[in-house]
Amino acid sequence: MRGAGLLPFLWVLALTAGCQGATGNGGPANGEELEALGLSSGAELHLVTLGGRGSEEHAVPTRIEADPGDGVEFRTVDHRVHTVSFIADSLSPAVLSFLESTGQLASPPLVTRGSRFIVRLQNAPSGRYFFLTEGHGGTATGLVEVGPPSQPDSTQS
Repeated sequence: MRGAGLLPFLWVLALTAGCQGATGNGGPANGEELEALGLSSGAELHLVTLGGRGSEEHAVPTRIEADPGDGVEFRTVDHRVHTVSFIADSLSPAVLSFLESTGQLASPPLVTRGSRFIVRLQNAPSGRYFFLTEGHGGTATGLVEVGPPSQPDSTQS
């Protein structure tokens, strides 16, 4: 029965994330919000919530599909300390170079409920960005997949 309390926690996290929209505040990010975060007005802000129970750590969702120029917000939903880091030896050289050169390979400790770490994907290379979150002895993993830049639809000319 150790994990019995986990199911309601994950259900609430899923409902909360689903109801909050892209920014986690009730709707999609507007141009001003995106600009304040250093993102372009056409970008999408993807939310990953971080939480846990006991020695277990959770990142919800565990997989994000993003476009270059989007952002990914890792936000804590409990009072535990969490960290986010991208797993260097699982990244392509281009992805690793991008994250290192932009100072986004790892977050500082996220120490209070609602703390967030935002990864900006402007000029990000396509690829798989594997991440690890840690909190109170537990770990969770996930993946941000950045697709190729969108091509203009030439059939609309």
